[in-house]
Amino acid sequence: MTALVVLAILITTGVSVVAATVAGFRFPSHTATFRCKIRPVAVAGARQHRWPRRRSRAAWVHDVLLVRTGPVLVGLRALAVSTPEQPLRDTRPGEVRGLSTRAVALVIRLDDGALVEVATAARHRTQLVGPFFAAAIPGLGHGPRERRNLGR
Repeated sequence: MTALVVLAILITTGVSVVAATVAGFRFPSHTATFRCKIRPVAVAGARQHRWPRRRSRAAWVHDVLLVRTGPVLVGLRALAVSTPEQPLRDTRPGEVRGLSTRAVALVIRLDDGALVEVATAARHRTQLVGPFFAAAIPGLGHGPRERRNLGR
């Protein structure tokens, strides 16, 4: 009798885990998503953070990068992006593992002032830059500075 109760509990737990995995948040099929890795950018003089082991899936919605993490315990982060800090760069071989043999990275400044670096496979470079398409053009100079309106 006890064995049947334990078996019923194990089966119920297994079904619950599978249901939670399947019912987790997924981006709509019409949304262009890409696999990526995200790390904070170290301040000057500090050691650079390592790339995480796990990949995330991300999608742009206007100037907000939505990042889905976790296969079972699904997390969703919204990163409100202000501007890219640097142009898109090719990563060194072996620098970012688990994405592709050729990966690209982009450093972006968030609305709260934090800097994060996002890496993805080179074939997803247009999805990575999202609304900041000019960041994907190598050698492009900075635009003109806006002049302050002095009331004239």
